[in-house]
Amino acid sequence: MTTVYEFTPRYYEVDMQGVMFNSWYLGYVDEAMNHYIDACGVPYPRWQELGVDVHLAHADLDWKVGIGFGDRVQVPVRTSRIGTKSFTLEFEFRRGEEVACAVSVVYVVVATDGSGTTAIPPEIAAAIG
Repeated sequence: MTTVYEFTPRYYEVDMQGVMFNSWYLGYVDEAMNHYIDACGVPYPRWQELGVDVHLAHADLDWKVGIGFGDRVQVPVRTSRIGTKSFTLEFEFRRGEEVACAVSVVYVVVATDGSGTTAIPPEIAAAIG
């Protein structure tokens, strides 16, 4: 499944070079991930009910061109890998057909009781797979 999160950078997110400052990309990745799991049918409160949460374990960002103030940005999100305790989501920051930044994030599933990493619940694996 692929979903598309859309946003327009706000004035304070753009630096003196006229492009969205790099730290905001991961902020929008979080927003897009939340949108994705909602669309997959396992919103964040359901993860909590199942006793799990996720931690970002690794992120790769590959910038191609800057995103500026007022640009309408689409961020398609898809699952590229599901393991036993982790999964990888792919994000593309797009202005129309142009990819401004490609992002790959590995998320590790953890138990909400503080006991550490845990297996991805079958309901979540099926929904995001």
